Amino acid sequence: MQAKLLRVLQEGEIQPLGAGRVDKVDVRVVACTHRDLAEEARAGASARTCTTGSRLELLVPPLREHREDIPALAAEFARRYAERFGMPHVRLTPELVDALQRVDWPGNVRQLENAVARIVALSTGGEIGLEAFTAASAATAAETDSEAPPEGTLSLREQLDAVERSLIRRR
Repeated sequence: MQAKLLRVLQEGEIQPLGAGRVDKVDVRVVACTHRDLAEEARAGASARTCTTGSRLELLVPPLREHREDIPALAAEFARRYAERFGMPHVRLTPELVDALQRVDWPGNVRQLENAVARIVALSTGGEIGLEAFTAASAATAAETDSEAPPEGTLSLREQLDAVERSLIRRR
């Protein structure tokens, strides 16, 4: 499969399954990784074939290196999830946003999004304060065992399931 993909990337050719002909294609591939493929290629790793067709490399710094983006991202995520959950006029307090900015977010934007989704899901809407961040973290910890992955690494579906279980237990 790797050889076929390499043929598409380097030669711009594909051979449809069962066809005796080769078709020319014009494709662009955008791929992301947290690994330094150029360094791995220099070290002799199999990344050499991946970097062969590279034309442009974009380095996106981790969220912890551009914390100034966190307030806008958090506000947008809060708006999206409030809309999804049918909660009008959700707003994150400055204290909550400050707390979000102090976190390193090793999972980057996706982890921040999951945390804000959890905060909004656990809230009753309106203005959401710093206590929601602590409560959301505690609710996640209570739903998982001690061997669980670090906070913020659950998928949104898993988080919503945890919230649902928590609400059912309260009734």
